[in-house]
Amino acid sequence: MKQKYAIFKDKESGTLSIKEYAELDKGLFSLIFEETYKNEAIQAAIAGGPNAVISTIRTPNLYPIAEYAEKIADSIITLFKTDSPVDAPVELVFSDIKLMKKIKKIAEESPVESEEEEDVKDSVEIDDLLDDDADSADIDSDIDIDDD
Repeated sequence: MKQKYAIFKDKESGTLSIKEYAELDKGLFSLIFEETYKNEAIQAAIAGGPNAVISTIRTPNLYPIAEYAEKIADSIITLFKTDSPVDAPVELVFSDIKLMKKIKKIAEESPVESEEEEDVKDSVEIDDLLDDDADSADIDSDIDIDDD
């Protein structure tokens, strides 16, 4: 699945809008959500760096994953730094397939034990602790057990 983000800076209204689209069919995108921000809030966030921009643009309705949010923030910073007279939106298209391939490649390159393997090791250690090697007849105790 592909996602597209259109970032538009409206100089007349003093706002920045981000539209999120999802690909329904090859080349056919449908609007999912649009979020609008005041330019002053975005400019203040830019002064705080890319992480501040990401925090500002993320809302309960528009919450792109970290990799997408970083690229969106970079585009917003560039959009505000270059004061172009053209009011064309910046469009970013992301492919989940490319992202999954990238994650798979990283996972293959760094051999990390899976959670299942760690759980098995932990349970073996616990089983070793629970082994009952001592015979109960060898235990000296003041408590008498009645055999009914």
